Amino acid sequence: MTSSPKIARVDNEERRPAISVVIPTYEPERFLIDAVRSVLAQDPGPAQMQIAIVDDGSARARPAALLAGIAPANRLEYYEHAERLGLAGNWNRAIAHARGEFIHILHQDDTLHSGFYAALLSGLRKSRRIGMAFCRHAFIDENDRVERISHRERWRAGVLPRWLDRISERQRLQCPAAMVRRDVYETLGGFRTDLHYALDWEMWVRIAAHYEVWYEPRALANYRRHHGAETARLQAVDGTVADTMAAIAALAVHLPATHRARLQQRAYLRLARVQTKRAAKLLDSGLPQLATQQFEGAQAAFGQLPENLAKRWLRSRLMRAELRLARHEAARERESSKSDGLE
Repeated sequence: MTSSPKIARVDNEERRPAISVVIPTYEPERFLIDAVRSVLAQDPGPAQMQIAIVDDGSARARPAALLAGIAPANRLEYYEHAERLGLAGNWNRAIAHARGEFIHILHQDDTLHSGFYAALLSGLRKSRRIGMAFCRHAFIDENDRVERISHRERWRAGVLPRWLDRISERQRLQCPAAMVRRDVYETLGGFRTDLHYALDWEMWVRIAAHYEVWYEPRALANYRRHHGAETARLQAVDGTVADTMAAIAALAVHLPATHRARLQQRAYLRLARVQTKRAAKLLDSGLPQLATQQFEGAQAAFGQLPENLAKRWLRSRLMRAELRLARHEAARERESSKSDGLE
């Protein structure tokens, strides 16, 4: 698959560290300091852990300058590239710089809790059939306040049953909460460069189709949501729905043929429901233009579903949302006409 770049194998396996923590950066801010400190707080030393900062052509901020004095001399590796490859490209480049048996991609604005590496490493070493491990994560804001915690997949640590069915429906984890065997990337390829928002979701589905997945129920990672994040930028320009639709189409090849159609329909149905709810909230917040974008996304996802009774309730919701948008637009036009002196 041309959009999933190959990952070269690492030689001298006997000398590789257990873990490679790779931190892709682009115009990093103060959050990068917190991210690196959360790694150093559980650092077993360079023989066991590689810590690499991989910059994607930043012009205004230099990671090495920002992190000066944070770690002992030569503890952090810096790879500052002049060429900007974008999200997927730099993630793949970070994997290429990794030498460890297991790879953790940590976003520049996310953080970890004590015990993250010990817990996930313990799970990954249970069996060679386990291709990745992840934990629950908290969503935090710019001030480290917890907004919510991700859904609990099971109460005790262990391999997740029927995980492919569940992860193919929707994104259920964030990248900083996951650690992956390097040879999994070598076998399956890197992140798809034609996806910009749902690229990690497609990867988790791809891994689940070929390997077992270990789960740690403790929330040991923090995913930060703030206006400067790449995800926020994509949402602001309405770059999420089309990308998620493309991901659903792309991940279909990894689903069992016997129930591929059913799993895809679940994913489209979930997307339509989410977009409809977002449209309603945005309209209530007085943001009709953004609401219209979300509503159009819901319609696009809805259009991928077959005609059957199971989606009547969603059709009803879409019709109500469409009527609300039409009324709002009519009211706006009336107000505009009044202000122009036409009434």
